[in-house]
This record gives sequence, C-alpha cells and structure tokens, in this order.
Amino acid sequence: MTRPHQRFGFKEPIGRQIPQGAMGWSLLVLVVWLGLAGLYVAQIVGAAPRSDKLQKLETRVNYLQRDIMALEDSTAKASSLHALAERAQGLGLVPVQDPEYINPAAHAFVRR
Repeated sequence: MTRPHQRFGFKEPIGRQIPQGAMGWSLLVLVVWLGLAGLYVAQIVGAAPRSDKLQKLETRVNYLQRDIMALEDSTAKASSLHALAERAQGLGLVPVQDPEYINPAAHAFVRR
C-alpha cells in the first residue's frame, strides 16, 4: 500500500519537507498574507478610476433628471388651457358665441 505523499510523487511527507518550527510556518503565512495583500491592492488600484467615472456619470444623470423635470414643467405650462387661450387672443382669434351646425344628411350643404 502506498502512502499519500508517494502517490503524489513526493519523497517525504509534506510535513517533513516544510521546515519544522515557528520560523517555517511564519514564513509560509507571511508569503500567503503578502500575496493576498498584493491582490487587494491591485483590485483597489483598478477600481479607483472606475469609481471616479461612475461618480461623474451619476452627477450627469442627476443634472439630466433636473433638466427633464424643468422641461416637463414648461411643457405643462405651455399646453395648459389658460396659456392656449392667451395665445389665441394674441393671434387675434375670438371665441365662438353661438355655433351653428350643418346636418349633411338633410342635404343642407353648399353647392358650386
């Protein structure tokens, strides 16, 4: 029966290959810790420019939303009945007092 370290191609058990004592384990932990810290720093450095760009885009979205609200307000004011009546009076149009309707079914239409 083969031992696990022999099955993976190691001459000695892994525990014997790593130097015994606190110094060996602390170096291993230090290397792992430095690797993770380097990965963290790389991600932060890569994320900072994206964060600035995202913040600029959010500012632009807020600016455009304010513009949209202002334009919707001006459109609502311009299309109100009061504004339309004032524009009609400004063009010289007058309100109709007594409209008369023609019934086309009674053959009451103008002929040439």
